[in-house]
Amino acid sequence: MGDILLLDNPATFAQRIRQLRKAKGYSQALLAHRAHCSRKTIIDLEAGENVAFYTVFRVIAALGMALEIVDNRIDLKSLAELVEHDE
Repeated sequence: MGDILLLDNPATFAQRIRQLRKAKGYSQALLAHRAHCSRKTIIDLEAGENVAFYTVFRVIAALGMALEIVDNRIDLKSLAELVEHDE
């Protein structure tokens, strides 16, 4: 099982979007084109600024990713370790 990264505030979400974009080798302009938004929107998103919810989903999809909502009361690291030991 891969590492789980909890994005619990706009700054960490913004940082993760930037990391994913760079890992794909996308420029801000290319990601904007693929997500059908402006480069300014990508800049704002990567700065942790308020961006339309539908646009966020288009950006996530353009990166080939999906969004999962989890209960942050669960100790996900311990859960991951349990799953790995059972395999």
